[in-house]
Amino acid sequence: MNQDLENKARAIVNLLNNLAIKLDEINPENFDEKFQSAMEIMMVIQKIKDDLIKNYGKENLLKNIPEVCQGAKLIEEKYDNIIERFKKALFKLENELSSLNSQKKIINYLR
Repeated sequence: MNQDLENKARAIVNLLNNLAIKLDEINPENFDEKFQSAMEIMMVIQKIKDDLIKNYGKENLLKNIPEVCQGAKLIEEKYDNIIERFKKALFKLENELSSLNSQKKIINYLR
């Protein structure tokens, strides 16, 4: 494998690993900071990937560096997990608000 291709593939794998760590750290309290950092890493990965596709072709990359594809799939799963966690938190909050509104209506009715 070409040294340039190998170096850039290794860089992408390292960046994907860093991105995975950032995504695992995201929670409602640090979302803005961690998500912005994750997006910056994604932009660097995209730039390297575009350069590799331009120089070597997509099929050649898929054949020679499958670990990048595996890492990308892992990141996609992590994004899906974040969305699911935030949906669950939102649903829980909606239920709590609904319960509070019901309690408020009961209190007003009892007056």
